[in-house]
Amino acid sequence: MADGFLFDVKVLELGDEKGEFCGKLFAGAGAEVIKVEPPGGGPSRLNGPFYQDQPDPTRSLYFWHYNVGKRGVTLDIHAPRAKAMLEKLIARSDVLIDSLPLDTLSRLGLDWPALRKLNPRLIYLVITPFGRSGPWRDYKATDLIHLALGGPMMCCGYDPKPDGTYDTPPIAPQMWHAYHIACNQAFIAAVGALIGREMSGAGEMIDLPIHQAVAVSTEVDVPIWIYSQKPVLRQTGRHAVQRVTPQAQFKTADGRYSMLLLGITPRESAALIEFLTEKGFGAELNEKFKDPTSRRGPEFNACLTGALTRCMGAYGVEEIWREAQRKRISWAAVRLPEENLGDEHWRMRQTFARVEHPELGASFNYVGAPTLAEQCPWRTGPRAPLPGEHNQEIYGGQLGLDAEQVEDLRRQGVI
Repeated sequence: MADGFLFDVKVLELGDEKGEFCGKLFAGAGAEVIKVEPPGGGPSRLNGPFYQDQPDPTRSLYFWHYNVGKRGVTLDIHAPRAKAMLEKLIARSDVLIDSLPLDTLSRLGLDWPALRKLNPRLIYLVITPFGRSGPWRDYKATDLIHLALGGPMMCCGYDPKPDGTYDTPPIAPQMWHAYHIACNQAFIAAVGALIGREMSGAGEMIDLPIHQAVAVSTEVDVPIWIYSQKPVLRQTGRHAVQRVTPQAQFKTADGRYSMLLLGITPRESAALIEFLTEKGFGAELNEKFKDPTSRRGPEFNACLTGALTRCMGAYGVEEIWREAQRKRISWAAVRLPEENLGDEHWRMRQTFARVEHPELGASFNYVGAPTLAEQCPWRTGPRAPLPGEHNQEIYGGQLGLDAEQVEDLRRQGVI
């Protein structure tokens, strides 16, 4: 059984949090990922929260999550002695992930023609805020700026007022979401390029602007505006569409919330009304909307919302959810993140995995496999590297330096 479908692929990762998730995907898929950081560790090691609230480059939960499965070396790529070492690392790599500031490698004499000469089979993946060309190429951005400028924030937020206007602003869906979008697209593109290389024998450069990746990930917002010149309405806990849809989240008797995908088809609406009737809350719906064709519009939505509010308010969140699921109604409990750890479904799906941290004498639950493939298991370890943890192994075993040479580089601040 292969250790991931990219078990024979070597990836070199240069950069910051813009590209770390892409490297994590490669590592999970079985590739050997070597992360290059400046001496002492990269800036994302300072991203909190920290284990036991103790700020330290080795205790960043952020860094743990995004760098699990990788090996790590330190290298000051701007040092005179570093270029030859970096060239050797690139020459033995299949994929180079570059999320460094724009043109960093070019200024070191390692632009795409030089990289292609050094390694004709290299897949050079460049992740930048706005691309390597165009009038915005030198603009700066953050994850939050990308989510706003690219459009996803306009789709995310809370219900409008009855007149269709808002007294609350758009919100970001989650932190680092823009980088997740870009890195997912980058990973898919790079895998495609690796497949193409099997036929052509040649590598290629992939120019992936984060803004471009995010701007095409707004669901229906941009297409609706382009084709109909109409905005969509962001709504609490449900899709942004052109009209206000029925409420989807309801408070339960135990102070929790349930979320319901309300009936879209007549059959789904009928199943939901039947369920409410069995619970003793469907009388008004059956009286006013006996004809299935009348089950739409603001009056029906208001009546259905009232019935659901009363029904869910009479039951605990787990009880009502499981009863509705048995009736094949799309219903879920809104959970705290840690409540998912003991869920039997997630256990069978291998959604979480234990990762050992021997230096701490402990193991921790991590997010595991995003997909299941019986013959290509997802890698779920080892834990993220300590700063320079694999310097001797990589520089000695792969570049041929002896222990004294590695130590000399360390003393000079090169690694």
